[in-house]
Amino acid sequence: MTIKMARVLIVDDEKENRDALKRALGDENPDWQIYLAKSDTEGLKKLREQLAKGEPIEIVLTDLVMQSEQSGMNMLQEARKIDPFVMSILFTAKEKSLDRYAAFDYGAFDVVEKTIRGITAVREINIKARAALRYREWSQRINFLRRYFDPKLFDAIENDPSILDLSQRTVTICFWDIRGFSYLCEILKAHPTLIAGFLKEYCDAAAQTVFRHGGVLDKFIGDGVMALFGVLNHKDDNGVEDAGNAVQAALELRVRFEHVVGKWMDQWKLYTPQTIAIGLGCGMHTGEALVGNVGTDFRDQFTALGPHVNFASRIEGRATHGQILLSQSTESRVRSEFELKPAGTIEDIKNIPGEFQLFEALGSNKS
Repeated sequence: MTIKMARVLIVDDEKENRDALKRALGDENPDWQIYLAKSDTEGLKKLREQLAKGEPIEIVLTDLVMQSEQSGMNMLQEARKIDPFVMSILFTAKEKSLDRYAAFDYGAFDVVEKTIRGITAVREINIKARAALRYREWSQRINFLRRYFDPKLFDAIENDPSILDLSQRTVTICFWDIRGFSYLCEILKAHPTLIAGFLKEYCDAAAQTVFRHGGVLDKFIGDGVMALFGVLNHKDDNGVEDAGNAVQAALELRVRFEHVVGKWMDQWKLYTPQTIAIGLGCGMHTGEALVGNVGTDFRDQFTALGPHVNFASRIEGRATHGQILLSQSTESRVRSEFELKPAGTIEDIKNIPGEFQLFEALGSNKS
């Protein structure tokens, strides 16, 4: 069975061995891109080059004894520092020089003892390389999911991966965007680290707030954030609790955002005499959406699809500095818990005809 395209690096100081292994692996896996290096130094350089290009080496196959008896061990250890997800397989014909425990401690995925050179060893390397690719894919998927889900909810996903399958669900979709951010970037364009530092703190605050209220972080879009509430909820309450969690998250993030802005404002004022006025706008809507993992072999994406997503985005576009706007379907679920007021109507939504009432969340009714 052919495994999907992969980038593989063979490190061996003997050209005959490098070429033979490349031919054998290439015959079995025609989609693989196979690179060669004659030393650990050359191999590590190739790893860095590919990572910088955004095309990282996924599998490293390295001989143990090359320029020295520690060349292979050095390759294992340094490769893991360059890319924590790289899968390394160590092979050697010099069995007495091999310390298997040290190899695994240095980062080897597996070890092949080439006590008999030839077809048998190559076949074992091929099988283990394929296994390493599958493990790498699994590790990256797990790492990807941890960025989007509250750690408290992650166990539920591990126990029941079908939660990630595309399905129609009632969710509250939230969008946040920073008003005045483009102007801030313009007046501080000579000091990009001041923007980057602020943006990181804002995104961290957004993720923590979403997670704390049971939401799923869908994506960051520049200075915007999209989150979903209700993805993992199987309660038969028509999304009432999830809508309440979404509003509570928005109220909390508004406060946290002001704290972050206050911290950075003192820094920004050192570099510009111009008035800085930024604020967080939020829009949300509750409705049916197709939710799940719509990733491919090349990129994972857990998201929501459908017209209700566009509707939530358009509501966010109407929010001014500090405003939290709700659709009527969200308002009807949370009116007993929060202080709300009418905030006009919206009617010019592409592909969604009609006039829609909006409401602004002012605070919680809970004492």
